[in-house]
Amino acid sequence: MILLHGRIVVPIDAPEINDGAVVVDGPLIVGCGPHQQIRKQFPGVDEINLTDCLLLPGLINAHTHLELSHLKGLVSYQGNFVDWVTRLIAARLETTKPLDNILNSACAELFRAGVTTVADICYEHRAWPYLKGLGLRKICFAEVFGLTDKLEAQTEYLRRTLAETETDDLLRLGLSPHAPYSAGGELYQLAARLAGSNNATGGSRVALTTHLAETPEEIEFLTTGGGVWREFLQRINRWDGSFKCPKQRPVEYFLSLELQEQSFLLAHVNYINDAEIIALGRRRHSVVFCPRSHNFFGHPAHRFGDMLAAGINVCLGTDSLASNNTLSILDEMRFVHQQYPNFSTDILIKMGTINGAVALGWEDKIGSITSGKEADLVAIPLTGNHDNALANILKSKTQPKLTMVAGKIVHQITT
Repeated sequence: MILLHGRIVVPIDAPEINDGAVVVDGPLIVGCGPHQQIRKQFPGVDEINLTDCLLLPGLINAHTHLELSHLKGLVSYQGNFVDWVTRLIAARLETTKPLDNILNSACAELFRAGVTTVADICYEHRAWPYLKGLGLRKICFAEVFGLTDKLEAQTEYLRRTLAETETDDLLRLGLSPHAPYSAGGELYQLAARLAGSNNATGGSRVALTTHLAETPEEIEFLTTGGGVWREFLQRINRWDGSFKCPKQRPVEYFLSLELQEQSFLLAHVNYINDAEIIALGRRRHSVVFCPRSHNFFGHPAHRFGDMLAAGINVCLGTDSLASNNTLSILDEMRFVHQQYPNFSTDILIKMGTINGAVALGWEDKIGSITSGKEADLVAIPLTGNHDNALANILKSKTQPKLTMVAGKIVHQITT
């Protein structure tokens, strides 16, 4: 048992606690409150002094591709998304660095940034065996492609993935039809059906995610059936002519699919109109906004505020380091705070914590500092005036002093 003594504790689901403390026993939080009260309640417990810090739930990176972490700064964006994707694929295929080295480095960066949970998408589902032993909480998504009505290979791949992925308390499986321009409606429905059947058994819950409404080219493809995405698919021999153009915008098209009442985590949703926001707000899907990657590609202002107002659960991700500088959700929150200084800091912190937990179906275990939940925590040093602690850490450049996952310290600065 250990006690973390912080200058301010932000439980998320309760008011801030000045001179607060959190008690951890094994993987669980067993106490949270004013330090003096907690000290009396748990006498003799070893204490870590973090009285210069704000204590938060561990930060949640709800969309990334860790396998691409070695490509940071190597694939420039020149105004054409399909061209960027083409060069990104080439760079990935030319990689000689072992995947375990890439993932070890990425995991260490996540821990230094106070990120305790990730939703990671990996081509051919190669990352999970390496990530399994790294102490990071994760959902490993098996990415699947196929703009076709012939799904024998995809069905076999997804069934094998369900059978062979070794889940545990820190690792869950997810399925990811890539995007509407690379995965047909039948494939979305297959993934949802398989996840739904698995989840009905009461075992380890299988999550679902996809990229949606990411670029104008995606809108063109789904509304006209043509454009650069069709040309790209024809060029790489992934077009068999069976795809029927829905003549719908991406969000409208996605919501028209029969998905067995399964909730999806929708990455990006950069292009959405008022009617689609209203319609999406009536469903249980979540949106993950990747602010700095959004900026990297020069998209117009994201409508995350309108989505939140419509009742859509919006969380934060970084996307890969091919389109970002760090894997830090703290950096994402700071970027949003800089771009939208009047946006609620309370809501912004929730986007990086409990909203991510809800999006990943893990809200019963993580996302807030609550007795009975898992001890995923981060301590961030405060500077100057502490009157508004959340604004303090969002305006500063301080980096986490301590990161804990399921009661285990995975990063600590002791000097």
